[in-house]
Amino acid sequence: MLKQITSVRVAFCPFSKHATSSKVFLNRVFSKENSIANPTCKIDVVTTNYAKDPATVDVVFKDGKKVQINAGELTGDDIISHVQKYSKKLSQKEDLQGQ
Repeated sequence: MLKQITSVRVAFCPFSKHATSSKVFLNRVFSKENSIANPTCKIDVVTTNYAKDPATVDVVFKDGKKVQINAGELTGDDIISHVQKYSKKLSQKEDLQGQ
């Protein structure tokens, strides 16, 4: 998942009920498999003290595209599939250019 990503920023209040999807996403991002796939990916975690602050996931891809996801409205799997969808598109583009 991280192969096509240059940086990830996740912001949330750890005690908010809306933070669950952000925590699930971070769990997947910090997996050993992802760390090996892209060890240069910058991962920034910002915690807030106010439970009403929105949980957000900001992703910057290798091609410069920036995506901001309101994590409070989605499940962790929805966030992951959204990120993987664009990552897969970039991987396919790289594969076609390499041939």
